[in-house]
Amino acid sequence: MAKKAKTPEKVEAMNSLGGLVGSLYEGGLFPSGGYGSQLSQSDTMYLNNRWYMISNQRQLISQMYAEHGIVQTLVDQPVDDAFRKGVEIQSGELDGDDIEKLQTWCERNNVIHAITQACKWARLYGGGGVMIITDQDPASPLDLKAIKEDTPIEFRAVDMWELFHSRLNIEGELDLNDDDFLDDGDHYDYYGHQVHPSRVYIIKGKEPPSFIRPRLRGWGMSELERLVRSINQYLKNQDVVFELLDEAKVDVYKMKGFNSALLNAQGTEGVSKRIQHANMIKNYNNALTMDVDDEYEQKNMQFTGLSEMLIQIRQGIAADLKMPVTKLFGISSAGFNSGEDDIENYNSMVDGEFRANSKFHVIDILQIGCQKLFGFQPEDLTIEWPSLRILNSKDEEEVKNQQYNRATSAYQMGAITRQSWAEAVNKGNLLPIEVDESEDALEPLDGQFLVADSAKVDE
Repeated sequence: MAKKAKTPEKVEAMNSLGGLVGSLYEGGLFPSGGYGSQLSQSDTMYLNNRWYMISNQRQLISQMYAEHGIVQTLVDQPVDDAFRKGVEIQSGELDGDDIEKLQTWCERNNVIHAITQACKWARLYGGGGVMIITDQDPASPLDLKAIKEDTPIEFRAVDMWELFHSRLNIEGELDLNDDDFLDDGDHYDYYGHQVHPSRVYIIKGKEPPSFIRPRLRGWGMSELERLVRSINQYLKNQDVVFELLDEAKVDVYKMKGFNSALLNAQGTEGVSKRIQHANMIKNYNNALTMDVDDEYEQKNMQFTGLSEMLIQIRQGIAADLKMPVTKLFGISSAGFNSGEDDIENYNSMVDGEFRANSKFHVIDILQIGCQKLFGFQPEDLTIEWPSLRILNSKDEEEVKNQQYNRATSAYQMGAITRQSWAEAVNKGNLLPIEVDESEDALEPLDGQFLVADSAKVDE
């Protein structure tokens, strides 16, 4: 009987992996959608996404922040570094005493602390804010000019879950002058109290795409959102190590007639008592009595590969957060790497993500302080952020020497007055004592006179 010729389609199916997989499915060896199926690139991306947001799970995020130190570190550390040295207030309408008075007022009233804590809540939950509490009706717009020196005022950090907002997606509003835009329904509900939006400075987390934004009720994303995979790997590694610690040493008893003894209940109970008695003697007396035909050995489990795996997991978390491992886990740099480049990249991230986004929140709140202390709001008020770099004692002294020599050189050349020189020395703490800044308190350095001093001598 002549064989039928194989069609090109059948030949291709027999000689390809796809045909083999297809024949296996047709034969019923694998269920539909099981092993061996080839996924397209889009299918792979679909299967590797969660399709839900943990930013909406308040209880889960709160519990993780309370229990896991790594979560506290990744939330708090960048914010603490951003505000660690405070801010330098600058204004042409305020003199040095006024700026110092404003800085003291900020410290006493925890102004910077409230902003810092609000940034932490924004990083943890995806949103936070600083609420201004005065003796005015909280449901009414904040009247800054009504704030006087004796007006009680408090700056309170709140998170997004403490502020219920009836209008969730206002990004699409085109007419901001509409009367309905700031009606009674637009107020925040703070534990049953209606709070006008002008009394809350909102700080949002990382902005989500427009497709996801409605699910987050107009707020930002939690920082844990992009860490779900890497932090689960870290926690699973810790759980595995924790469980393996109890099994690091395993006692093995080889008893004659063990299998036969297990055939009846009496024999099984006798074997159990025998092992319990041996363990008790071994624990308390460091001795073990056994039958001459029994054997005992102890096996130690090797944790090979776990440390290398942990290093990779830590690097993955650090990469997701754009934080160096040395900063996140407190591990010193290894090998020839000094860690300077990592710290510079981290400082750039802190400058861009925290300082730049919170600058005008700080300025607006400082304006409130100026209204309370001085009765007006400077129009040219601004702030400067101190350097994030931390110098050792030797480098710090070298920098101070260079600053002192520069100021002294400018004074000797007549570019600045003696009073300006003294102010620069005191501001930078360039000398162990404070220099008198009055105009007639200092003698010229090395016989060098300023133009004004020469005029006095000529007279």
